[in-house]
This record gives sequence, C-alpha cells and structure tokens, in this order.
Amino acid sequence: MIFSAGLSAQAQAQQAPAADGGDLKLETVVVSANRRIEKLEDVPASITVLGEEDIKRNNVREFVDIVNLSPALSISVGTQVGTNSINMRGIGTTSNNLGIEGDIAVIVDDLPYAQAQQAFKDMSDVSRVEVLKGPQSTLFGKSAIAGAVVITTKPIGSGPMQGRVSLFNTSDHEYRVATSLSGRLSDDVGLRLFASKTNFPGLLHNLTNDSMQNGSGGRSFIAKLQWKINNDLDVLISPHFDHSLSTGNTAAITSIGPGVGYLYNKNYTALSNTEVLRGIHVSPFNREIRNDSPSGLESTDRGIGLRINYAFPEGSPLAGHVLTSISSVDNNLSNDFRDNDNIDLISTYYQVDASGKPSGIAAKAEINGTTDSKTSTQELRLVSPDDGPFRYLAGLWIARNSVDRGYYRGNPFVKETSFTNYYTTSSALNHAIYGNANWDFAPKQSLSAGLRFNRETNDYMFNTIDSLLSSAPNNIHTGYNYYDAPQHKENATTGKLAYSYHFTPDVMAYGSASTGSKGVAYDMTSGANNTNVFAHLPLAQEKATSFELGFKANLWNNRATLNAAVYQTRFRDYQTSATERFSDGSQASVLYSIPALQTRGFEIDGTALLTRALMVKSSVAYTRATILDWNQGPCYSGATDCNVPNVLVPGAFVRDASGGSMPNAAKWKMTLGGEYTMPLGSLPYVAAINMQMRAQTPVTGAISQDPSLNRPGYGIVDLGASLSDNKGKYKLSVGFKNLFDHHYASGNIGSFLNFKQTSGPDIKSYGWQPARDAFRYATIRLDVAF
Repeated sequence: MIFSAGLSAQAQAQQAPAADGGDLKLETVVVSANRRIEKLEDVPASITVLGEEDIKRNNVREFVDIVNLSPALSISVGTQVGTNSINMRGIGTTSNNLGIEGDIAVIVDDLPYAQAQQAFKDMSDVSRVEVLKGPQSTLFGKSAIAGAVVITTKPIGSGPMQGRVSLFNTSDHEYRVATSLSGRLSDDVGLRLFASKTNFPGLLHNLTNDSMQNGSGGRSFIAKLQWKINNDLDVLISPHFDHSLSTGNTAAITSIGPGVGYLYNKNYTALSNTEVLRGIHVSPFNREIRNDSPSGLESTDRGIGLRINYAFPEGSPLAGHVLTSISSVDNNLSNDFRDNDNIDLISTYYQVDASGKPSGIAAKAEINGTTDSKTSTQELRLVSPDDGPFRYLAGLWIARNSVDRGYYRGNPFVKETSFTNYYTTSSALNHAIYGNANWDFAPKQSLSAGLRFNRETNDYMFNTIDSLLSSAPNNIHTGYNYYDAPQHKENATTGKLAYSYHFTPDVMAYGSASTGSKGVAYDMTSGANNTNVFAHLPLAQEKATSFELGFKANLWNNRATLNAAVYQTRFRDYQTSATERFSDGSQASVLYSIPALQTRGFEIDGTALLTRALMVKSSVAYTRATILDWNQGPCYSGATDCNVPNVLVPGAFVRDASGGSMPNAAKWKMTLGGEYTMPLGSLPYVAAINMQMRAQTPVTGAISQDPSLNRPGYGIVDLGASLSDNKGKYKLSVGFKNLFDHHYASGNIGSFLNFKQTSGPDIKSYGWQPARDAFRYATIRLDVAF
C-alpha cells in the first residue's frame, strides 16, 4: 500500500470502544512521529494523541482548543493576535518580534507553517493531532526546538462519494457550518472537498459603536485529488484557502483607584477618567470597552501541495521501499491593527507641544501592520519497509521563506503617539539532509537514532521611512534610515538517540537524548529604528539538549493505556527581546539571548475502558520552566533590585532575573474526561453523556517577573450529551462549556490606563483579557452523513 497524504486507514484508528459484539478493548493508537506509521507504545518519545472522536466531542475549532486538551501546551497572549506564541513544556517564544521564529513547529499533512500566527485560525477538517514533546529538530526542522504539533486532515474516503454536514451554534452567538464530500470517482481517482464558515462575535461589548470585540471566525476550503497512476505510483494534489479574522487581543478595565484624574499625566479636563470610561461599569470581570478603532488580525492563506509516492516493485533492489516527493508553495498575507490608546476619544488632539498648547490634530491613535509571508518547500524521502529488525528513512529538504513587513503607528506630528513608519524584510534559505533508523538488535531491545544537518542562509533589510519617538527631543524626526545586513550563513547539526526495552509486545520503557537548534534572529520591530540595534544582529542560534525517560503500556487486555515520561531540557542562547537604553540616551526594544533556561518535569497520560459503556481519559503534567542564568534582565515598575550594572550602557542598571519562572508555564496542569454510552434498548439509537475537566495552577505573566502580571490558577468543567443513530448517519450533541461559570483570563494586562490628579498620587487602573470560555455558554451541534 502506498503511503499517501494524511495517514493510512490504520492510522485513523481512534482510542474508542470496540463495536457492540466485539471484544471489550481499546483500538490501537498509531502515530507518525518517525515519519512512518507505528503503534504509540513502540515510539520512544512522549506523545499525546487527540483522535477524531476527541476533536468532535470537545468541538475543537481553534488551536487554543487543542491546548485545552494537552497539558504540555500553553499559549502566550500578547497585545496583538499576530504575536501570540505557542509554548511546550513551558518554553516558547516570548517576543513580539516576527524576526524570531517560534520554538514549536506546527505541521499540517507534512507541510510546516512558516509563522506561528498561521496556527491561530480555524483548524479545518482535522482527523488527528499528535503533540510531540521535547526537541524534534531532527525530523521536523529547526523551528521544532521545543516540540512539534503534527496535524493530519481527514483522508479521502475509500468507497463511493459521501457527504457530511456539521452545524454548530452557541448561546453566545457563535456559529459554525462545515460540509465535506469524499470518496472514489473511479477505481484510480479519489476526491475530497471540504468547506466551512465560522464566526464568534466576541466577549467584549464596545459601547462606542455597539459591536463585539475579541471574537474570531473565518472561511476555509480544502481539496484533495488523488490519482493512482499504476500499482506503484500515485499523485495527490491538495490546494487550500483560508480567510480568518480575529478581533483580539483587547483588554477591558477591571479596577481603578478612587478620585478623578486626567489621562496621559496631563491636566486635560476633556480626558478625565469619568469621561474616558463613561458608561463602563468597572468590575473584576467587566466586559465593556470604549474603542474608536478596531483591533485584530485579518489574514488570507493560499497554498497548494503536491505529493508523489513511488513504491519500488518486487524484484527491484529497493523492493518494499517508498520514495516520496513533497512539494508546496504557500502565501500568507495578514494585516494586524489596533486601537493604540484603548479609548474612544481622540487623544492626539489634546497632546501639547513645547509651548504647552494642544496640538489640535484630530487623528485616531492606531497601529496598522502588514505581513506578507511566502514559503516554498521541496522534500524527498526514502522509507524502508515496515517489517524486519532494521528500518530506516533518509531525506533531503530545501525550503525558502521570506517575510515582508510594513508597519505604521501613530501620528507624524504628535510625538506622544510614538510615530513610526518602516518596511523590513527577512528571508531564509534552508538545505537539510536527515536520516532516522530503528534497530531491533535483540528480541526485546531496540535502538533508535536520527541525525540532521542543516545549512541556513539569511538575508535582512530594514528601512526606516520616518520615525518620531516619544523620547525624541523637540519633536525631531529620525528621518530615512536604510540598513542592508550582510548575508549570513550558518550550519547546525542535531540528533537523537533512544534505547527501548519491551517487557511484552505491549509494554515498553525507554530512555532518550536529543538536541535541537533554531536559526538566527533579526529585529523586525520598531526598535530597529534605532541604529544601535543593528550592532546586536543577528541574534545567535538557539540550542537545546534534552534527556527523557518513559514508560508506555497497553494494560488489562488492551482495555487501558498508560504513558509516562520524566524529562529535562536545557536551552542555550534563548531568543527574546526587552527594552534597552543606550549610551546616547536613546532606547529601543532589542533582541536578547538569555544564556541558559531549563524545563524539567513529568507527564502522565492514561485511558481506560472501565466497562463497555464507560471510558475515561486523563492527563497530568508537572513543569518547572526556569531561567538559569540571566543577570541582565529588564527592570519593571516597582522593582527594588535593579542594581546590576548594564554591560551595554555605562551608568545604567538592570536586574538579575536568574531563578525566575518562564511566563505562562503552570507548575501543574491536568485534564480529566469521560464518556458513558447507553444503547436505548430496541431503538436504533445510542445516547452518551460526556464530561471534560481541566485545571492549572497560577502562572508568571511576563519574563521580566513583574508580579503585577501574574495570573491565578483555575478549573473548568464542561458537560455534554449526544444522541446518534446506530448507522452513523445522524448525531445531535448538546453541552455546557464552563459549567460552573468560573471566570479567568487568557492574557495579562496589568497596568492599563493611568490618570494624574490635579494633586495627590496617580490613579492606576487594571484590565484583563477574558478567555473564550471565561463565561458559561451552551452549545448544540448536528452532524449528518448522506
């Protein structure tokens, strides 16, 4: 059988009870972590698998829904959707800089996303998700230094053409409509078509224009056309189109000090807090805002993949081997925009010049940025047969990725708006050769080894068209500034080695070591307006070394599974950014390398079919992600230990952040879910009740360790029920998300809007960004097959 796009029929097996009348056991779970189909318990790595039933039962639509089901994952939410980042085991990119690639690779049907922001859209037509923990650079490339999320879309049906429709609605006005048509057009040609439209208006009510904010939605289209040319050769073409709009990450005010003050530390009576916040009912879980400009990220993604599989025929020297060619092109065009003053009054009008007079300029304080990301890839992969004591694969990889970024912020005549206008480009050309092998050298013992050599060539340009920073004296514009970096070339070698011992065919223990490497980074933010920044570029490669011990088992006559792992991973030259003040008095956001980070902990995943009707699943993760060495950490407001001399700026001081926690890395995270199915006697229907619970402990809000940004822990319970016919034609599902209405935030805001009184201390206010399910809501879903 030729291995085609997505996984084989065997690979679509879910951890679900056997059909009525069959043996009472769980179905086999298989993964593609080693670029071939293997049983989960045969792979010496910590992997969480979400099957199609998990995805349907939990109404997975966006990446955050995957995070909610996998304790090893988390998301860092920034001020703009385009700079949200994915974390694995507490480690992920903590910078808002598009010049730093993510630490977690996201791969869909063997094709990687070039930018992390591409993951924050509808997860369309997904069949399964594999969460691969720890460095995965050897097989999945340099952006998988902390892990990888491998997503497989649904395969082409093996029978006649069949259609499906899914309708979803919620009590807070979210809707989803999806339809698919899949099957064989002939013995040699198969086709799958998928289309969807979704929309969630949002959680925050903008009183200014009576609209909702912090919502999301989009339109998606995916096609797969497979042609079996002969018994040895098949071709699959898979175009896709996505258009998405996310209207986050806006904050709502939750508390404010007593008294009346005036915005921006000026005595502007027209901008008092009573006027700025008019009509907003300030409370700990406020959902009202006043914005005169929209905030969000709108993106369009177009691409096509071409996969050619050739199975060497019997009698040839490579009989049983499969040679696969995977080609792709993708273009992601996005626009991120934001109301930069978080109010609906035109604040620029009231900014004063050197004489103390208002500017009189009635222009909104907005941010607008465009990103044009283009990616092309070519991979050749030779895979040996699945049987035999020695199995291997070898591959060649070439990819080109370019990012063009244009950015406009503020007003050129009002320096308090920190006006900037720039255009920057960054591109990388990667060549790699890799291999992986598994050797069963004894009846119960195996070795697995992999090696990858990567050659990266980088080009970078930054063009400051104009800039007027709030710290600039006398409203002096920086003017035009052009920097074209010399081409940078660098090599990296990564590898992994694992030993496994099989006590039985279904019980295995393993130990592994692996390394990861991520490419150099360039500054693509407004901080690069400052010429001092270029002296720091490019930022050095990020490196990782990881050790892991694990245990995997199918137990109780295949009615239960248990997967456990303990690990320690160290990162060197971790890439981030912080504000720096230079000796000439200027300041800018600068890329930094933190000398050493570490994450260590343990994870346990388990599934049990307690009876024919009752299945439970649970996951728990303990994570300690800490900064080992960083004596040049940024200061924050209220810090009392800023006494470390700044090595770059004589006379300035920073703080020693060694020993601090990584942001959004909960010490404990867990999930617990279960489903109880009930055949309805002689009726041709099956009813089911399901429950999903997740909880986590408090998290540090920022890498600066600012305590005002820390967020408390929470626990969320979802409850649902379904009714389906025995033939799988219809299924009606209802449920409650966040059953006990526990409010919690997805991102930290801390100090939000500050006001100065005519006398006395400043009045500070604070805000929050509520998570999608921070308030209880009801759901209903109908799935129909025809």
